[in-house]
Amino acid sequence: MGASNYGNTSVIMVESRALRDGLQAALKSGFHRLVIEGDNSIVIGAFKNEVEVLWRIKNVMQDIQVLAQQADHIQATHMYREANMAADPLSKLGHSIATTWSCTDCDSLDFRTIVQDDKIGRTLVRRGT
Repeated sequence: MGASNYGNTSVIMVESRALRDGLQAALKSGFHRLVIEGDNSIVIGAFKNEVEVLWRIKNVMQDIQVLAQQADHIQATHMYREANMAADPLSKLGHSIATTWSCTDCDSLDFRTIVQDDKIGRTLVRRGT
């Protein structure tokens, strides 16, 4: 898992860079059978060649495709943000740091609970404002 501060840029650029950086980190850590779950349907669709790549993220998506060739197997699916409770604390962390943070074994009991809840399909209930 990881978090980065990408500065003031578009959501589509942040999501595509996060996919690229996560894929790169997973491969560097020796993982070659990967499950990608993303809440941005455009980025996931572009990765799976189901939608046309937007010009703004074309270079990043090309990097992703090169990295993906290094994996033995990748399963990529779109999921709604409410089904990915781990995304919220990682997103908040990314906004609060200056560079990049990553971890392969999290010491936080709270975060481990969130990841376990994600694995069993428990969803985040958002309250309207």
